[in-house]
Amino acid sequence: MNTTINNSNLKYNNLILILGLAGFVSAADNWFVSPALQPIASELSISVSTAGIILTSYMIPYGVMQPVYGFFSDRWSKASVLKIIVGGLAIGTAGSAFVRALPLLCLFRIITGFFAAGIIAVSLGLIGDTIPKLERQIYVGRFMGIVFLGQGLSAGLGGLITKYISWRGAFVFFAVVAAISDIILIKGLSSDSKKISFNCKQNNFFLQTKIAICTPAGRKIFPLALISGFLLLGLYSYLGSFLHDVMHLDYLECGVLIMFYGFACLIGGTKVGKLSKRYGKKNIILLGEGFALITALSLYFFHYWEIALVATVFLGFGYICIQSTLATLAFDVNPENTGLPSGLIGLGLFGGGGLGSLFSGWLLSIDGYEAIWIVFASFIVVISLITLKIKLN
Repeated sequence: MNTTINNSNLKYNNLILILGLAGFVSAADNWFVSPALQPIASELSISVSTAGIILTSYMIPYGVMQPVYGFFSDRWSKASVLKIIVGGLAIGTAGSAFVRALPLLCLFRIITGFFAAGIIAVSLGLIGDTIPKLERQIYVGRFMGIVFLGQGLSAGLGGLITKYISWRGAFVFFAVVAAISDIILIKGLSSDSKKISFNCKQNNFFLQTKIAICTPAGRKIFPLALISGFLLLGLYSYLGSFLHDVMHLDYLECGVLIMFYGFACLIGGTKVGKLSKRYGKKNIILLGEGFALITALSLYFFHYWEIALVATVFLGFGYICIQSTLATLAFDVNPENTGLPSGLIGLGLFGGGGLGSLFSGWLLSIDGYEAIWIVFASFIVVISLITLKIKLN
């Protein structure tokens, strides 16, 4: 019996490592741009707030396409879909390194976000198909911890490459990492193809999306994902430029400090499943919102790098608490087809994140960084009060 359990755990952990690498790359590919915004803006002769459209250009298609990939991966092989889209991510990232104007850079970021969109949604769907219900949040937490370790580490690596080579060199580096990841997926991930008969209604993407959103669980978790993405990723988007412009850290120092966001996500991801079992999913979401509120208030009141470091760690804990819990709840929306609900969570989080980044840029342009922190802190208080009234399983 113990041998069977150990073999299952080994199988699940190997799956998480393989999927985590692909997710690591998809998160890294967007967020290494954050500490590079200033040099990109300087070379292209634009403001930092204008350069922020690069983040939005990636995150909007990254969010919008997630349910589409999730829907079709329920009907095709999730493993095959992953192998194709990671390759597209590598190509789009490489193209971004060689453009000379903001519109073309935005175009390549849109293309990259289009392909990268399915990686997390399809991976989560594959986890939902493979791992027993009672163990899912443990492995979802580990998977998302690896993913957002990529988000944090990419800031450090991006800052290092930007400082000593250039922001274009950073794009080339991450394109190569994405290509290597695709090779590992092709060799290490076996096909999961399964022949399922779907009727016309089940093959209607818009109808199935409407059904998922209108379920009792969907009406709660999908709007919550949208708002959480808007708030937490909106806070994260201009953290790198804030550290540079206000605290006068260089690009490498900014990147290293932001790396601790990723470490917090990885550590939090290993604990959140067990905490959720003990204290309940709703309380874990509220805990995440509390961490985010502390982050925003700390950045508003204290302009010391030590405080910024603690705030960055808290933001990582907050994000992993909320994201992994919502992703786990999404599996229960439609247990037979896990890809679409997972994609809808991604749409909310990253589509909301794109809007949050755009809103942060607008606040920055009219009233500086302090406006970002205090406005978002106010929003977090409101959404926490709403969360208190929501009934979650």
